[in-house]
Amino acid sequence: MRSQARHAAILAGAAVVGLAVIAFAQGQPPPAMQPHPHGVFGAILDYLRRQPFILLFLVVAVGYALGEVKVKGVGMGSTAATLLLALIVSFWAFQSFNIEYTLPEFTSTVFFNLFIFAIGMKVGPQFLGGIHREGKHLIILALLVPLLSSALVYASRFFTHLAPGLLAGILSGANTATPGFGAAQAALASGSAALSGEAARQAPGNLTTSYAFLYCISMVVFTVLMSVMPKMFGKDAVADGKAMEKELAGEDSAPLPGTADSFIRGYMPLDLRVFRVENPALEGRTVADLDHAHPRVAIERIYHKGRVYNPPPDLVLSRGDEVAMLGPVSLLLAGGPRIGPEVDDSKLRNVKFDTVEFIVHNKDVIGKTLGELALRMGQGIYLNALFRAGDQLPVSQDQAVNKGDVLRITGSPKRVAELGKVLGPPVKPSLSTDIITLGLGLAAGALLGAITVPMFGIQFSLGSAVGLLVVSIGLSILRTHNPALGGPFPESARQLLEDVGLNVFIAILGLNSGAGVAHAIAGGLLAPTLIIGSIAAFVPPIVGWMVGQYIFKMNSAVLMGAIAGARCNSAGMRAAQEASKSIVPAIGYPVTFAISNLLLTLICYMFALMG
Repeated sequence: MRSQARHAAILAGAAVVGLAVIAFAQGQPPPAMQPHPHGVFGAILDYLRRQPFILLFLVVAVGYALGEVKVKGVGMGSTAATLLLALIVSFWAFQSFNIEYTLPEFTSTVFFNLFIFAIGMKVGPQFLGGIHREGKHLIILALLVPLLSSALVYASRFFTHLAPGLLAGILSGANTATPGFGAAQAALASGSAALSGEAARQAPGNLTTSYAFLYCISMVVFTVLMSVMPKMFGKDAVADGKAMEKELAGEDSAPLPGTADSFIRGYMPLDLRVFRVENPALEGRTVADLDHAHPRVAIERIYHKGRVYNPPPDLVLSRGDEVAMLGPVSLLLAGGPRIGPEVDDSKLRNVKFDTVEFIVHNKDVIGKTLGELALRMGQGIYLNALFRAGDQLPVSQDQAVNKGDVLRITGSPKRVAELGKVLGPPVKPSLSTDIITLGLGLAAGALLGAITVPMFGIQFSLGSAVGLLVVSIGLSILRTHNPALGGPFPESARQLLEDVGLNVFIAILGLNSGAGVAHAIAGGLLAPTLIIGSIAAFVPPIVGWMVGQYIFKMNSAVLMGAIAGARCNSAGMRAAQEASKSIVPAIGYPVTFAISNLLLTLICYMFALMG
């Protein structure tokens, strides 16, 4: 398996690098500025240039399909496949037909921000547990990986001559650190760099070209590397992800309110049985009498004189009526024969059950014990779980209920409606999404990321990605305290934002990078950029992984996210989720991502000043 994993990582990188090497060997200069589409392929690629929407989603669709292909059980995943395909198409179009794709960067930003927000909306509750468990280790990895990468890039100055601007471009591109690239651009634009004359004119172009070229190479190969890294070191990321989920949630704990699985009912120790009235003693008695005789069993429906009733208390029973009763199996088996024989094929069995959550605000409920509430309103319902301030409490007769507690309850729509008259409107599963909260959350996250703080002459900011992570993680944690906060946010909608957001961002990145890669080849920047950048991109995360696994003994699923964050690589984190089949990698991602981004921004700025 280790050999297969290595082969997969090598092949993914070789596919991109091979394009560049072939073009370099052919010595093709950058083509003229005007497109010259010829032949069928040229016409198609030029048509796609004029129809960017079609181009974008064709690449996304085919990339997803290629991501499902596996060779001996090893595949690239949708993210790496989409980026690789986009880069190949873009490079081919530019190099062969002088067709350059320029999809709007704003579109890329929108979809990337949706992806980041969707990640935070799911990982919030687990994030706190992960920080409590691995916080110190995450901080060390967040420092180790970027510092080691910076040291390797800086050391290359003693072995080879790097043209002006390459030092910062290689470091930012190898680590996919866009804020670092921006800081380097600002340093060169300020005129403070130790450059003059021709070197000063070359530096911005070298910076941009090396960054764009290495960004794509690093993104593709690192994404595949993350998906196979656990296998390379003999770990089972799927098993580790599930183990961490159980550890953070508790073996027998119910999903927290506001989370993806909160309304999955699971086992319920109640059953619905139907009995035919044959006992003569029940003739002429009412439904209220039957309720009184079976205090912990609910009369859900009655088939009476050819009609189905949601029975009123004063309905008089007749011989031959069928009674649908909901309650604990032991009570049904004991009390049912006193009514009559059980009916297997009754139409009354079609009773649906809803699982909902009630937030306690009623003064008549606050301070009461669960036992007291069960006597008043517990007939025909099942209390799945009780939560207080985001923590699950044990369910017992003596457990008092406080204001703001969340009661997760399962019952028939009739019973839920009756309970709602006392507890207030329930929070129900929904297929709709609260767009107001989504919009405000995205705006707040971007605003937080845009706040700048001057430091060492540099304007530092968290960046939109970190700002959105902070806001969305905070919102998801608050929803565990009060699931009504922020309105419905169904898991299917969240997953769509996550999947489409990242892959559209990745597709735009690849489609816009073909020309930059071609210019890097033609300008002779390929060899030093590729060699130094590859060392800086892949040695530090491997070292970081070894430290995390062998010294810190970290869970491999959490470690995948931590390494992806330390490399400022969101696509790698997504690949880690795909490989582990778990959200757990996102636990280790935000802390390392934020620290590494800040560190690389400062270092790239200083590298640009060096020239």
